[in-house]
Amino acid sequence: MEPAPSTGEEIGIDLGILNLATASNGDLYDNHRFLKQSEKKIRYWNKILSRRKKGSRRWHKAKQQLTKAYEQLANRRRDRAHKVSRQVVDQYDLIAFEDLNIQDMVKHKTLSKWILDASWRSLVVYTTYKAEEAGKCVIQVNPQNTSQECSNCRQMVRKTLDERTHCCPNCGYTVDRDVNAAGNILNRAKEQLETAS
Repeated sequence: MEPAPSTGEEIGIDLGILNLATASNGDLYDNHRFLKQSEKKIRYWNKILSRRKKGSRRWHKAKQQLTKAYEQLANRRRDRAHKVSRQVVDQYDLIAFEDLNIQDMVKHKTLSKWILDASWRSLVVYTTYKAEEAGKCVIQVNPQNTSQECSNCRQMVRKTLDERTHCCPNCGYTVDRDVNAAGNILNRAKEQLETAS
């Protein structure tokens, strides 16, 4: 495949649940919450399946419908990840993500299903291979304290999970918490590139 035209643009991306991704320039990529849209159908066919005699014709029919509902859910998630990754690769030469340990994160009792529904891993994987084909660069960085550090002056500004705005008492930089995190992700990626060169 021919390398894509260079844009000279760089972006840091903070993955989330409220928004699928928040970019360092303030762009937001919606999380469509496909599981929420499919849950009713999946619950319905699970219930029907459990009431039918295992192995019967009607049981097989219900199982087929349940499988179809899960396939539709997976296809919608994949389609969204492909569309966002294509958009990002077309627009940016350097794309930075956090190197998240998703396997550990899905052990969280209340957030696990929403983390899986957001399909972060698919988005990173699709963006990475599309970027390689297009001659662009994807870097994953250490996620530690990306939300707490000020992306403008690099001072630590402690906040709780409920605090959605980053307001630095040191330099006065005020921005959405996730935009600040995305800025730190981009800063770290650029530092990694400088160290490697």
